[in-house]
Amino acid sequence: MNRHTIRVLEFDKIRAELQSLCLTGEAEAALRKERVSLDASEVSAQIAASQSVRRCLQSEYAFPQVSFPETAEPLRRLEKEGAVLEPEELAAIATHARSSIALKDFYRSAISDSDSAAVTPLVEAIPPVGHVAEHVGRFVDRDGAVRERDIPELKRVRVRITQASQELQREAQRLLGQDDLRRYWNASVPTQRGGRTVLALKADHRGKVRGIIHEVSATGATVFIEPDVLVERNNAVTEAENAYRNELLRILRELSRFCAKHREDLARSVAAVAEIDRLYARARYAMAHDCVAAAVSSGAVRLRAARHPLLGDGAVPVSIEFPPGKQVLVITGPNTGGKTVTLKTVGLLAMMNQFGMEIPVSPGTELPVFSGIYADIGDEQSIEQSLSTFSGHMRNIGRVLSAADEHSLVLLDELGSGTDPEEGGALAMAILDELLERGSRTIVTTHHGVLKHYGFTQPAAANASVEFDMKSLRPTYRIVPGVPGSSHAIEVAAHMGILRTVTSAARSYLTGEEYDTGRIIRALTDTEQELYRERERIRETERELAREKARLEELKGELEARETELKRGRLRELEAWSAETRSKLENLVREVREGELTREKTRNVKQFMAETDDRLLEERRRLEIDGPARVRKPPTDAAPPGPGAEVRILSSEKRGVVQRRGKGDTWLVQIGPVRLAVAADDLEVIVDRGERKPEIAVSSVSAHPVLELDIRGARLEDALQEVERQIDQALLGGMTRFGIIHGMGEGVLQKGVANLLRTHPHVRRFSFAAPEDGGFGKTVVELS
Repeated sequence: MNRHTIRVLEFDKIRAELQSLCLTGEAEAALRKERVSLDASEVSAQIAASQSVRRCLQSEYAFPQVSFPETAEPLRRLEKEGAVLEPEELAAIATHARSSIALKDFYRSAISDSDSAAVTPLVEAIPPVGHVAEHVGRFVDRDGAVRERDIPELKRVRVRITQASQELQREAQRLLGQDDLRRYWNASVPTQRGGRTVLALKADHRGKVRGIIHEVSATGATVFIEPDVLVERNNAVTEAENAYRNELLRILRELSRFCAKHREDLARSVAAVAEIDRLYARARYAMAHDCVAAAVSSGAVRLRAARHPLLGDGAVPVSIEFPPGKQVLVITGPNTGGKTVTLKTVGLLAMMNQFGMEIPVSPGTELPVFSGIYADIGDEQSIEQSLSTFSGHMRNIGRVLSAADEHSLVLLDELGSGTDPEEGGALAMAILDELLERGSRTIVTTHHGVLKHYGFTQPAAANASVEFDMKSLRPTYRIVPGVPGSSHAIEVAAHMGILRTVTSAARSYLTGEEYDTGRIIRALTDTEQELYRERERIRETERELAREKARLEELKGELEARETELKRGRLRELEAWSAETRSKLENLVREVREGELTREKTRNVKQFMAETDDRLLEERRRLEIDGPARVRKPPTDAAPPGPGAEVRILSSEKRGVVQRRGKGDTWLVQIGPVRLAVAADDLEVIVDRGERKPEIAVSSVSAHPVLELDIRGARLEDALQEVERQIDQALLGGMTRFGIIHGMGEGVLQKGVANLLRTHPHVRRFSFAAPEDGGFGKTVVELS
């Protein structure tokens, strides 16, 4: 990519923002030198790796507090044998090593819970340097201060220095306060000269005190003397300080030797962290700008809702693509309609894509990897080189024509402007012919009518226009494919305050043919724009229907799972009741067999039969209330029941044999040892004696889980109770996946929910939602 294109597309601003997101100076320097790639496999690998880092950052694991100070110079010095590093340099090495291990631990954990295998080799490339940080940290703290209190020898020497200094100060104060010497001193406190404690003596009394004179004041009135009695005290302090320095030097030499022994691992750690950091910056950028990865195409250029990243929230999304079989796209329309911004957006996003970045577009975007991106945009006038605007454009376009090939993207703004319109239009068409011959993908903006015709008559070219609202006389910044656009210069001029007489005169200057052609183009444009809007409405409706279908499918699955679980629960209840009833019946039969038949025993048997009939009646009613469609009626052509017929009781799915007709429209049916009176319409004669699966109707529960639980604004304790209740209801209802909306705020609810889910026995997995579904403000839960 040439420097001119990088400058006019303002790619360096994107690079600068990436650098600001780096954690390490090494990654920042690497990004400053990194070039836009021309290799498709390299671009795909870089984007895949940055997406992996992004998924790790969006996982449930908190990113560690890390710091990566500059270590290049200390590590370089360690190459020289016997080098001794300063405490601050050792602290920097330890901090970097400590942070690299924390970073490695984070990515290892996050990778295990997300599809982020692309970054695994980079993470595993960080060598185990934690022991270096641990060892150095015993002697030097994070700020570079020596841990004096934790080093016995240094602590002992420091005590000597303190004691010697105190004795020196006491002796100096004694001399200053001595009665026979007090009048000789010019100051009441000791001072320092050459690192030794001295006293200020009046010059005219220098013979009165024996000692070493270190200095005389500028006026000559004061001499700074070290009395003989202080010499020994000063020497003691100096000796202790020298002992401290020697011990400190020994410790620093040992630590430096230790770091030098592991210098290669430390250097590899720095390089590996910088490599991950380059991806980290890209991932942070993608998250901040809501980016997605462009699909790699063999030649198609298709941008969906592309936003210029440097325009911030003011960027109007633009969708643009080359129709099939077209190489040149001619964009026309009014001034300030967004043509130039569209060119810059296409070029900048293509360059970002080849820099291994996700870009601010919607899914469905496709871009090839271009062999070169060339742009001629803006005012190319140069006073220093005596170039007019036209000359500047021609010089730059000449460079483009000499370099472009069939894999290039060429962006030309206001092609053919700055000179005679007729000659400029002819030259513009010749330039496009040359680019077509070379096979380059070209987008050109223009006001030349001949280029609008070029878009119609050249098979490999297509027209497009920026939409213009004739009611408000303002551009909408939307690209309408298929038709050229009018400049609307006269209408815009009138709207901007030009006198009506002037605009009327301007219209009169237009020839009839030009005016009619303009009207035809405007009519075609209006029709195409209406068709375009209708197509967009249809596409949006289709997308909405697809989303609704997916939602209903998911809901159907959840309801089926819930129904299955309720059936199982009801079946367990019936099985328990059946076992209990069977036990009671066995006890009654045993009592009858073991003794004589008494009236009380007969009454117990009748009571048991009545209770059983009541329970069956209750179950039948429940079936009718909870799901009348589930109570199967015998088919009209089924054989009627009769004595000896094997039947199925529809309300309970029990099988039995008909004994005889009962009262009314009932039959007595023998089910094991029990005989029941059953209504005729509740019986089905069994013709096929093969096994059939029982159908069980179940009632709905009183409390239902929700697909998304919103706890924003709730106190933490109340919120956690709601989450636990949701999990219980989901388990009962067969729901295995739901969302919790907690917002971001200060992170209290977010952290509390994460702690609860992390320890809950029925939670299989949880993670933050995708950016378009709530991001860090929503947690998606999966139950086991």
